[in-house]
Amino acid sequence: MSAELSHERLDVYKVYIEAASLCGDVVSGEVMPIAAFDHLDRAIESVGINFMHANGLAFGSPQRASYLDVAIASTHECAASLDVCLARRSAKEHVYAAAMGKLWRVRGMLLGLKRVSENRVREKPEDYGSARFPFAGLDLYQVALQSVRWTNDLLEELGPKARVRRKLDTSTTGLVLNIAEGHGRATAADQNRFMKMAQEHVCQTILLLDLTVARKESTTSRVAEGKTTLARVISMLHAWCARNEVKVEPER
Repeated sequence: MSAELSHERLDVYKVYIEAASLCGDVVSGEVMPIAAFDHLDRAIESVGINFMHANGLAFGSPQRASYLDVAIASTHECAASLDVCLARRSAKEHVYAAAMGKLWRVRGMLLGLKRVSENRVREKPEDYGSARFPFAGLDLYQVALQSVRWTNDLLEELGPKARVRRKLDTSTTGLVLNIAEGHGRATAADQNRFMKMAQEHVCQTILLLDLTVARKESTTSRVAEGKTTLARVISMLHAWCARNEVKVEPER
């Protein structure tokens, strides 16, 4: 019988495995594959790998905190991937809710480990309350998610053979995921790096919508609502980055 590894004895790892299993249920469902499935697969592995790296390092070391930061941000990407799956009607609601609940617990436990590692007092005892990730309360995130729902309706109208299907799926998914992961990053500079990638996805999505019109796959009036929503997103992303560029980094 093999010896149990040190990280396997920790509750956070056991809850992580449960979360990973539920995320796997979402990905393995009998639906058309979408870009969010690949992101969810990669992000849930990133949570586990970065936690394992952190667990092998000394308390208080900058490297340990850095690995935990990435693991926490990866839980954000997982949660956003699940939101996209639900918005694209590619996940069952009960599986989505169960996976989100486990991810929320994992995030809280990782935050607790980070605070202990930094010799900080645990400020919020209610880490395991309602499974609502902090980025979910952002107008920016909700409007971006709205663009995913709108695009999904358009793609259903265009049909499975539409030339832009894969690219629109990828660009709108990247938009939502970069906002979520950027919000989970610890520094303003790191946040802006992801928000600027989100800007690139917005620009690509707008371009792709214009191409559907140019190719007579859609009409100007049909894509107008989607472009208006995306214009709101890019305006908010620019404002976010501008605020961060003048923000003084707090001491950590």
